Amino acid sequence: MQLDTGTNKRVHHWVRACAFELNGMHTSAHLNVLPLGSYSMLLGMDWLYLHRTKVDCYDKSIKCLDDNGEHRTLQGKKKATSVGMATSMHEKRSHRKGCVLFQEHISNDKGKEVEDANVMGR
Repeated sequence: MQLDTGTNKRVHHWVRACAFELNGMHTSAHLNVLPLGSYSMLLGMDWLYLHRTKVDCYDKSIKCLDDNGEHRTLQGKKKATSVGMATSMHEKRSHRKGCVLFQEHISNDKGKEVEDANVMGR
């Protein structure tokens, strides 16, 4: 078997029709046993082709057909995103580059709407 690094590995052990679960979807695949480091299992092109898999790297999801031919979406773990505060250094750098800056503060005060927020342009 050739790995993605280009090296060839001889397969001495394999498992036929190994049953496993992917995010609640029960399926099976023929597996070649190789040392993979931190990975438990890698699905090959044969499984991906058989299940008509479409991979969305940005969304960290795959769409495929399960063993019954039903469409499934398997969602990976999404990276937590946070909105950071802009520092005065960020503002100065952006202004120097010619960016139009807007400063806005929205609070949870009762009686105020988002439209009432003070917006300043430079």
